[in-house]
Amino acid sequence: MQKTNRRKPNRKQTNEYRLNTPLPRPELLAVLQTADEIIAAGGRTLLAKILKGSKEKLLLELGLDHIPAYGFYRKLTMEQIMEKVDVLIEAGYLKTELSGKLPMIVFRAEELLREWENWLDQGITPVSMEYLKDRNRGMILMFLFKILCSGDRKYIPFLQQWQPIEFRKVQAEIRQVIAELNECERLGEMEWHELLRERAQSLIVRSRDPVILMCQECDGPLVFDHLDFSCYRADGIYFSEKCGHCRNTEDGIRE
Repeated sequence: MQKTNRRKPNRKQTNEYRLNTPLPRPELLAVLQTADEIIAAGGRTLLAKILKGSKEKLLLELGLDHIPAYGFYRKLTMEQIMEKVDVLIEAGYLKTELSGKLPMIVFRAEELLREWENWLDQGITPVSMEYLKDRNRGMILMFLFKILCSGDRKYIPFLQQWQPIEFRKVQAEIRQVIAELNECERLGEMEWHELLRERAQSLIVRSRDPVILMCQECDGPLVFDHLDFSCYRADGIYFSEKCGHCRNTEDGIRE
């Protein structure tokens, strides 16, 4: 029986508002992956040194030369690398202490899900899920929410492999996502959406810095609602293009 798309939010959209990327995607990915490795361990200078491929003694003793993006910018000066890091800080992808703001967390969660998609497409079973342990908690919970929003049971074997190596709280969230994916086939559309609303409360990251957008209708400010689960899809995050007032006005005209 062919699956319906009832689990995906039924929203009419003329444009898809994805996160702005101030650097080319390979560079953005390299910087954010490196930042993720040193959260709470260092700042922008250490990040720049890793990307430069510094041979500094302390850096080598900490094993930071084994980070995948080590030396990514080896041909650039430290000043040029710092400028790129500052671009991401200014754009909201990073804070100076490298803690995860919403854009960074969403981007990293999307990268993790894309990696799982590639493995599934190629029939690859990862040897270990240890790479997910000790990651930013907000990013991991966002990753689980994006898996849940897909409503697809194909992720369950990976979730089952991941669960035993995690800390107790994350283990509980993984178990719950597995149970909900197994349950979603029997749920009606309204029940499924209600379940997502409830799970949004525990899995969607709250950013202390609001994401401000511009309404495409009235040019007024539009604050992104972190708890609006319809903005989160398996393949990305989508922002509303109109503020609540303009949407309500449009609905009134249609009626």
